[in-house]
Amino acid sequence: MKERIKKILKDYPLIYNFTQKLYWKVQIFRANIFGTSLIEKKWINRPPSELSQIHHSHRKFLVNRISLLNPKSILEIGCNWGPNLYLIAKKFPQCKIKGIDINSEAIEIGNKLFKKEKISNVKLSIGKADELNQFQDKSFDIVFTDAVLIYIGPDKIKKVIREMIRITRKALIFVEWHDGDQKWSGKYNAHVGVWQRNYSDLLRNFVAENQITISKIPEELWPDENWQKYGYIIEVKL
Repeated sequence: MKERIKKILKDYPLIYNFTQKLYWKVQIFRANIFGTSLIEKKWINRPPSELSQIHHSHRKFLVNRISLLNPKSILEIGCNWGPNLYLIAKKFPQCKIKGIDINSEAIEIGNKLFKKEKISNVKLSIGKADELNQFQDKSFDIVFTDAVLIYIGPDKIKKVIREMIRITRKALIFVEWHDGDQKWSGKYNAHVGVWQRNYSDLLRNFVAENQITISKIPEELWPDENWQKYGYIIEVKL
């Protein structure tokens, strides 16, 4: 029915353009009113990503950046079933590795996979980015996210960053959408349902500017035009 209405409206360009603009304005309004909870409901029940995504070309780049810090303990927030952690565990078999995600099915799949592969240094559990009370201060050398903070709205992003800093010893590493033209709170990109923000401005609320490094992810590592434009790796040395 939705596609049929859309097809009919296309025969009337003025009406179609008006309805399209109105639709996207409503999506932006909803995101700003309901914040992170709007997207959380989607991800809690979303089927986990295919296991084949372990071969996504950006993962090796991310793991190599983490490796430079020679971590002995790592936490990934929003780990899905654990593709990044699988690669890290292979590289650092003695490292204590944890991952949390709001999707219980993804956690179950990941823990079964690690058990099957006889990888004993990775433990996944259900958890949210803004609820890290289960972890004590300075629990991990590295805490990182990979395309997770793009789903955290202005209502929670400061709390999330503050909590991540609290539990981290060496560094935070984010693979996210950075937009130097935005204010730190960000702009909601309704077409893809994510927040793009200025991480330099945001992070200066918590650490000195010389502790922040923001680097463009090579375009060939992420064959998506939005990631090619906004994809960055953000590092905070603590």
